[in-house]
Amino acid sequence: MSELIDNAQRKRDLLKHLILQLHAGEAPDAVRNQLIRLLGEIPYERVVEVEQELISEGLPVEEVLKLCDVHTAVLKGKISHEGAKVAPPGHPVHTFKEENRALQWQVDSLRKLFAEVDQHPFQSQELVGQIQVRFNALADVEKHYQRKENLLFPFLEKHGVTGPPKVMWGKHDETRELLRTVFRTRNELTIA
Repeated sequence: MSELIDNAQRKRDLLKHLILQLHAGEAPDAVRNQLIRLLGEIPYERVVEVEQELISEGLPVEEVLKLCDVHTAVLKGKISHEGAKVAPPGHPVHTFKEENRALQWQVDSLRKLFAEVDQHPFQSQELVGQIQVRFNALADVEKHYQRKENLLFPFLEKHGVTGPPKVMWGKHDETRELLRTVFRTRNELTIA
């Protein structure tokens, strides 16, 4: 039993070390490959704990944000939900999950529309209107983010969980900026 605990601690320490190496800029490709392999072996809650610890020790949240895409790619479909509580309909967490599904549907629809534009560039004018409708629907993500930032994040922070809300807030801000760029570009194209 102690070997399992020691092995889990070694993996946790290695994860922390790899993240710090990436932060220091040491051999990013080699470190990233090691990190990807390791993230597939560590329970997600341990990853969150390590991130929380690193942020508490002074690692900028921006550095953890850079790793989010790596985490997402590695952990997609691998996170065990065994033993997780299910939020009943009407509960804020249930609502957030449903909104996430709706947002994912919009993003998937956009990907399909862009693929159609790539395959049929001469018909792209017909698809532009559909793309605009999807982007307009994505603008509603702001309401979703504000509810999370005002309901969920304070609750987590009250219970000492500060790292994940900071990282999520950063991802929200990245998305907001991307959407502002899309709408600014659309407006510039409309004016031209």
